[in-house]
Amino acid sequence: MRFNHLPHILAGTAFVAAIVINQPVMAKTAKEVAKIAVPTTVRIDNLLSKDYGGSGVIIGKKDNTYTVLTANHVVENPNAEYSVYTSKGKTYSVKSVTRLPKNANDTDLAIITFESPEKQAVAAISNSDEASIGSGIYIAGYPLAIEAGGEREFEFTAGQISSRPNSRAKGYTMRYDAVTRRGMSGGPVFDVNGRVIGIHGEGDVDGAIQSESAAGGEIRVKTGLNAAIPINTFVALMPQAGMNTSILTRDDNPADNVEATQPSRQEVRGWYGDFKNVVDVFQQLRRVVPVRLPFGF
Repeated sequence: MRFNHLPHILAGTAFVAAIVINQPVMAKTAKEVAKIAVPTTVRIDNLLSKDYGGSGVIIGKKDNTYTVLTANHVVENPNAEYSVYTSKGKTYSVKSVTRLPKNANDTDLAIITFESPEKQAVAAISNSDEASIGSGIYIAGYPLAIEAGGEREFEFTAGQISSRPNSRAKGYTMRYDAVTRRGMSGGPVFDVNGRVIGIHGEGDVDGAIQSESAAGGEIRVKTGLNAAIPINTFVALMPQAGMNTSILTRDDNPADNVEATQPSRQEVRGWYGDFKNVVDVFQQLRRVVPVRLPFGF
């Protein structure tokens, strides 16, 4: 695995082509957003210990190389080996890790890459500045297992944005009330139209809730307000890191002003089975055109 700050796959110039979705997109049901979230959200495993790990989202590809955006603290150990697990049930070695922060207080984001001969779904991003207080959101990820040695299962929760502070440590300036668990750090925050608007990674309060499993045990649930780094923050960092936005699919159509609805655990498990092999997550958006754009929004 290669650790670096300027991976060759992302090197580029100040103005590059990006894929832009121009057709208006209607608000989706929780099930429709899950159809995007399931195949684009990945599990990131620390091969040194199952007690450490996180999530991420596939945001780009070039040939057989896929780019995943995650939180830097998920892959911060330079001595660890990491792997990516996709919804198709396959595990891939992480080929490179690019950490965006230069010091402990910088934005908590990282880029990892993996190679797959099998086609993977890629999520679109949107203008996170449009996500205001009260906007509905969905968060996807793979929390750590309740029981020792247990499997990490896909989770999908709903909530709404509670505040948009101008400045917070490590870039976490999008706060919301969606419930999350350990291991979901680095996972995507979707708007109600199914576009990535942030990367989850911070919780105010951890509460312990007794599990209903036969083995007992406890599951750590973040019961306070949680926070994400807005996707615009990531896009703004790309030029100074020499990164190329041509790998991104961008949809700037405004999100609909509707609530996100919380599905049941049974529904989420069923949707995972239904959507785990989906590849073209925006198959209904056929009017996609390449344009030349400056970095940022």
